[in-house]
Amino acid sequence: MPIKATAVIRRESKTDPKTRNKAFYASLSLRDETGNDYGLPRYLSEFQEIGNLLQREAGVTYQELQDCVPRYERGEEVRISLNLEDDEAIKHLGFTPRQG
Repeated sequence: MPIKATAVIRRESKTDPKTRNKAFYASLSLRDETGNDYGLPRYLSEFQEIGNLLQREAGVTYQELQDCVPRYERGEEVRISLNLEDDEAIKHLGFTPRQG
């Protein structure tokens, strides 16, 4: 039975206190049907890394990801609906499946 989940991708920034330079990174959260997170978000260096992970492990298409890039670049939260095969798919995305 497939597991319905939502991938939530955000563009976030962090300022280095020494240099005052701003660095951007991408955060990925995975939520179940009720909106509860599967653990803490994962932080990757860019949207493309998250896209590659979602294509490889969750079957998200290239076109779906390309449609999300402009929203991500504007700083908007991006949500992608997923139909995952089983708990192993959740583990492969780097999250902890629900117990019980």
